[in-house]
Amino acid sequence: MLYPLLMTSASGEGGIRCLLVRAGEYLCALPLNQVRRVVATLTTHPLPGAAPELLGLAEFAGEALPVLDLACLVNAPAGAASGQPVTVVVWAGPPAERELVGLAADEALAIVELPLHALTETRLGLVSGEALQAGRPVRVLNLEHLGAT
Repeated sequence: MLYPLLMTSASGEGGIRCLLVRAGEYLCALPLNQVRRVVATLTTHPLPGAAPELLGLAEFAGEALPVLDLACLVNAPAGAASGQPVTVVVWAGPPAERELVGLAADEALAIVELPLHALTETRLGLVSGEALQAGRPVRVLNLEHLGAT
């Protein structure tokens, strides 16, 4: 499913509700129905030989949680340092096989609704589409694809 959380406004126009985050120089939209929690950056413990996007394991709710570098996943150029980096705990993978993962982001910005008419499908791996939000391009992520990689 390209946009898992479709909404219809009073005017009948559809949209997708997302958590808008900054990862490097990119703005990314995470489908709100797949976001479990936003927390201050979790301390990670690196794993030997791990892929560059895997920062390591962190403890979340008493369980081990893999934490991925969102900027690395979307190939974002490095951005300005943020005073409020976060870990966004999300459900990743297809519905029948989903699991919790953490996405390290530079900051959480807002909950937004992106109108469907404003979305352009890209289907480039994790990035399923793009839209403009306040004049800036936003990459809409398909977290179901994240578990399939």
